[in-house]
Amino acid sequence: MAIATSGTAAALAGAQHAVEPSRRGAVARAAVWRLAEELSKLDAVGRSKWPGIGPRRAEIIVAGAYVFAELMERSKLPSFRYSPLGLRDGMLAQMLADHDRAARSRRQVEAEREDAVLAMCRRYEVDTAAADNVRRLALQLFRDLRPVHGLPAEYEACLSAAAMLHDVGRFVNRSGRHRHTHYLISNSELFGFTPEQRQVIAALARYLGRSRPSPSDAPVAGLGREHQELVPKAVVLLRLAKAMNHGNAGNITRVAGAVSRKKVLLKLASKRNRDLEIWMLQKERPYFREVFGRELVVAPD
Repeated sequence: MAIATSGTAAALAGAQHAVEPSRRGAVARAAVWRLAEELSKLDAVGRSKWPGIGPRRAEIIVAGAYVFAELMERSKLPSFRYSPLGLRDGMLAQMLADHDRAARSRRQVEAEREDAVLAMCRRYEVDTAAADNVRRLALQLFRDLRPVHGLPAEYEACLSAAAMLHDVGRFVNRSGRHRHTHYLISNSELFGFTPEQRQVIAALARYLGRSRPSPSDAPVAGLGREHQELVPKAVVLLRLAKAMNHGNAGNITRVAGAVSRKKVLLKLASKRNRDLEIWMLQKERPYFREVFGRELVVAPD
């Protein structure tokens, strides 16, 4: 099924329905060719009197009709349906979704994003159970440590996606997998995310190994100045979540963060011994201090 929007599609659909009022559905390719040929025989005044065309569209409808007909011919589309919704409607829906978490459009955007992320996980054979553990912990840190990181609300979705996709590069090669991860995400189509958000997600997932984000690195340098300052903060959260999922996947059942002026305390609840996870978190303390200027303290809950 082909869906067409905007002026030319509206004019063609209106003109065709005026000719065949009983057929209010799809506009056939043959009908588009016929309209193009019949409209081309009329002058602008004659075309403007055609139902569905009007004076504003009369001057360009012939060119538009032939473009539509040729496009349908080359794409082997038997027909199209006209939609009164277009780009502006989508932009307004996205603005509403960003502004109001309870909006229906927000829930739809979130569902589309989740579907796109899971589809990419399946494509590159990601262990979704392990990745979801990383996401769960990363989002808990995002909420508990908000006074420390000060990241905008949109970064929650980016952090969530990066947590799920952080290991897609392993599909290419375990060696250099973080670089492969960045390449795959940055060149994907992740439906529901803007191109800029996709680049942020790719940059977050890039720095889970020995490398740290630097303004001179290509994954960071390609971002806007604001994101260059924000990405390292989100990377710290993702590194902490990954550290808590090292070895015994799902062992850490809950993390709670408490913030004071000089330190951040993480309390861990686990199914069994958590010495490995605590040791991995301790390795992140210097970078945590570098980015946030606070000491990281880890303790059992």
